[in-house]
Formats: sequence, C-alpha cells, structure tokens
Amino acid sequence: MASVEKITKTANFLKVAPGKIGYNSEKIITRYIPKTNESISGFSSIIVSLARESKNDIIRDSFKDIETELQICQWIDYSVLFVSPAAKDKHVAKALLEELDNFLQTRSFLLNHTLSLADVVVFYAIQDTMVNLQHLDKERFLNLSRWFNHLQQQKAIRQDEVLINFSTLQLLGWATGTHV
Repeated sequence: MASVEKITKTANFLKVAPGKIGYNSEKIITRYIPKTNESISGFSSIIVSLARESKNDIIRDSFKDIETELQICQWIDYSVLFVSPAAKDKHVAKALLEELDNFLQTRSFLLNHTLSLADVVVFYAIQDTMVNLQHLDKERFLNLSRWFNHLQQQKAIRQDEVLINFSTLQLLGWATGTHV
C-alpha cells in the first residue's frame, strides 16, 4: 500500500505537487518537498502533509477538529496495516472486504456524511482488489461495492483508471436477438 503510485494519486486528487517521492536508505517511503528541500517519511505523515497543503475545501474541512483528524489518521493507518497485506492473500482480502462491507452497511462514507481524505486513501488502497473481484463477490459485498462505485464515478478520484463494472446484467451482451 505505501507505494509511490498511491501517494501520487492522492496528491493528484488533492491538486498538490507531490514533490519527489521515493524510499530513503532505511527503505521507508519519503517525500522531498519541492521548495523547501525538507523530507517527510512514512505513508501517513506524507498523506497528512499533502492534505494540509491542499486547496480542496472538502479535504481541508476534514481537519477542522481534532476528533475528525484523528479518525482520518486511523483510516490511513488502517489502509497501511490491514489493506496492504490483504492485497497479497485472497483469504485475508475476503475478511477485509467483509469488514468494510459491514462498516458501510449504515453509512455512505467512512466518516461523517461527506467525502473525506479517509475515503480517498482507502479507495486507492483497495482499488486493485476491487478490480480483481468476480461479479458474485461484488454482489456479496454490496455495501462496499456501492461505496466504491460511488467514489469511482468522480473523475477526480478515478483519474485515468477505467470504471470497474458493478452491473449484474452480464447476459445483456449475450442476448442480442429479439424476444417476443
């Protein structure tokens, strides 16, 4: 999860120049800030620093109170600690997806009632897993699929990625004849 690609996607969504992203001598992901030559190490720290530089009102409002900020940090850590291992093991992935699906059963977003940085980071963290899900699994994780599909509809979040199909009407392409 703590990859250059995920940080770059997040920076693009936030409309912030990511600077140079790489790994330091201890193999910890590090951001070198363009104008100041400062460096920030660690996925969570980098994401929070990008969010603080963002001009995006929705994201800046996410940091208006300490409770919301801490919840966002918990979701960022969750994406690193739990989502990353899930990408490597399909059994762990299923458990993670079930957990997220249950959490989203009564919510439209991970925090409060609006899009937050938590949603964006978790979206990018599970994107590869969602691409590889079979249609039956997408139906099984209906709440997660609804949440993911809603977020991917926003071009700023999806960026250049192809829309993932959540339609269960797979027979539509096969039934080309006319029915009486």
